[in-house]
Amino acid sequence: MNQNKQMAELLFPNVTLTIKDLEERFPRRKEGTVVTRFAPSPTGFLHIGGVYTALMNAKLAHQAGGVFMLRIEDTDKKREVANSKGIICNVFNRLGVTIDEGVISETEQRGEYGSYIQSERIDIYHTVAKHLVETGYAYPCFCSEEELNEIRAKQEELHVAPGYYREYAKYRNVSYEEAKEKLAEKGSFVLRFRVPDEINERVGVTDLIKGYIEMENNINDFVLLKENGIPTYHFAHCCDDHFMGTTIVMRGDEWVASLPIHVQLFTSCGFTLPSYAHVAPVMKLDGESRRKLSKRKDPESNAEFYLEEGYPIKALYVYLYTLINSNFEEWYLANKDRDLDEFEMTFDAMSISGALYDITKLNNISSEIIYTTSVLDNVNNQLAWAKEFDLDLYNRLTSDLEFTKRLFATQGPDSSEHRKDLNCYKDFLHVFGSLYADIFELNNDAYAELIEENLPKEYRSEIVEAFITYFTEREAGSEKTLKDLSKELGYTDKKKYAKNPELYRGVITQFYKGLRLLLTHQEHGIAMDDIISVLGYEEVIRRLKLEL
Repeated sequence: MNQNKQMAELLFPNVTLTIKDLEERFPRRKEGTVVTRFAPSPTGFLHIGGVYTALMNAKLAHQAGGVFMLRIEDTDKKREVANSKGIICNVFNRLGVTIDEGVISETEQRGEYGSYIQSERIDIYHTVAKHLVETGYAYPCFCSEEELNEIRAKQEELHVAPGYYREYAKYRNVSYEEAKEKLAEKGSFVLRFRVPDEINERVGVTDLIKGYIEMENNINDFVLLKENGIPTYHFAHCCDDHFMGTTIVMRGDEWVASLPIHVQLFTSCGFTLPSYAHVAPVMKLDGESRRKLSKRKDPESNAEFYLEEGYPIKALYVYLYTLINSNFEEWYLANKDRDLDEFEMTFDAMSISGALYDITKLNNISSEIIYTTSVLDNVNNQLAWAKEFDLDLYNRLTSDLEFTKRLFATQGPDSSEHRKDLNCYKDFLHVFGSLYADIFELNNDAYAELIEENLPKEYRSEIVEAFITYFTEREAGSEKTLKDLSKELGYTDKKKYAKNPELYRGVITQFYKGLRLLLTHQEHGIAMDDIISVLGYEEVIRRLKLEL
């Protein structure tokens, strides 16, 4: 037995599997199958940037008839939050992201290449690690923290590149006998990758988004397994992506700098390097500068925010697709009636510098989608949202469904003013609340000042009486219009008023704004005709009489 095999047996005496055994356990997929994956850590928070990347992965796989996997990278147990897998799967399920293989709930998985949870794949990592020791590509390191600090201090003194490499790699050429002695003494080790003595100074990789990337090669003998036997990200992703048959690794561009390490790993293991696509982060304008969406500062960074706010799922898809592919918006405007699945996503239309996140644009897209949604579907969507997130509102809505339908009829192309006031379903009471009697009668601090500006107290009673008479007569069949009434009461347009203000009581906008304030206690809102139609003459007259 040569020294490498002796070393492998010393370090991994309980590992009996071989690479060949693993290849048989995880057979190669059908030639040409596109396999992508999303591999979050279970930290209890799914960033909208993660949804953005997951949508790319899922879309690219599915449009090619391939496979999209959800893998959980939980090797850092200190950061793990309970039920995180359930949170991630729930969000994907609610957003309609189809998981073909992998983790599908807090307790369930599907697929033949599992487990899809890294902490349950330790035997795989140790089998590959033992193989790397046998082939001379890995060795045990017994350095203490003090020894590593001494190496760093010496490098600083000599002004050389920091790291654990070549002559600064203390255990790079450790013998079997010394390793056996150290292992008996210390009881644990870190497994490091041995960078070949002869390597090219630079390495190049063709990225599917960024194009050809060339950079300095890695010289550091990086860690494969920590002292507790848990793999590093670099090593785990290499093993997982190989045995799961991943063909495209799409991830954040902070991992670009790790490409030389990953090329070395795949090559030394004898694995085929997957194609890489590094995605620039979703950014946000903060003053004049750009920054990443922050979990701490930006509520919209949390994927669950969009469910809690009640955005139509299609709106979120349309917006994120707009960020993902520069040609999507043009396609969507020309194909609004087609299924979004018909759009073909391409790498060459993806942003290299990073998408700029703009929730105002999302709101515009969302309001347009609600606007074009039928009254019945909007009512059902509103009920579904309220049932989950606002039971008081749900009870309010269901207590008078006909009234709810009348409210939604004020929106969309069939409404009197083609209104689109709702950005999301959480906006319901903000838009329509004042049309409910109990909310209308709540104190409104701004109302007193606004009503005085538009209907001064000196003649307000006269105007209110005129409104009451007008609506009473309308209920009886009168065809007189509000415009007719405004003229009778001395209101005119801005031009005439500016020329002869002494001849008029005010401008017609004050007349209408005054009526709106009397009926809703709000300065802005749905069309006046819709307010009257929704409330009905009896309620309109009741509200007006409250002012007398």
